[in-house]
Amino acid sequence: MKSIVAVIASYAAMFVFLMAAFMGAYLALGVERVFQPDSYEVSTIWMAVAALLSFCGSILGGFICAAISKSKRTCQVFAFLVFFLSLLACIPAMKRNPDAPNVRAGEVANFEALRLEVSPMWFHLITPVIGAAGVLLGARLKLRPNP
Repeated sequence: MKSIVAVIASYAAMFVFLMAAFMGAYLALGVERVFQPDSYEVSTIWMAVAALLSFCGSILGGFICAAISKSKRTCQVFAFLVFFLSLLACIPAMKRNPDAPNVRAGEVANFEALRLEVSPMWFHLITPVIGAAGVLLGARLKLRPNP
């Protein structure tokens, strides 16, 4: 039972952290730095920020999972779940037609811009890996023996 609570609480904490962090980063950078000029293609700076935030959120999730469960195995299962769910979340974005028009003209609402964003295929494929690696690192930080 403790393992299930650890996984659910960790995923919830990751979700809250990532939603707040991504919203803050998006607002701080602004549309013009999140996207390439006149396009819905994400900028290099946004991909770097997104990767960093994802990694930090995953570390937090792994740390919380280890703190609650005190089990390396539970943290490994959690890392797999993060990997699998992140991969599932990427599938709709990977199915988008890359040749579809992605010209951004004028002011666009934030949610509309995020709905139309276009990321490189490789970025979708590394996101689950970043998440799983962060969870394992966070768990290791908490579970390592104190000298």
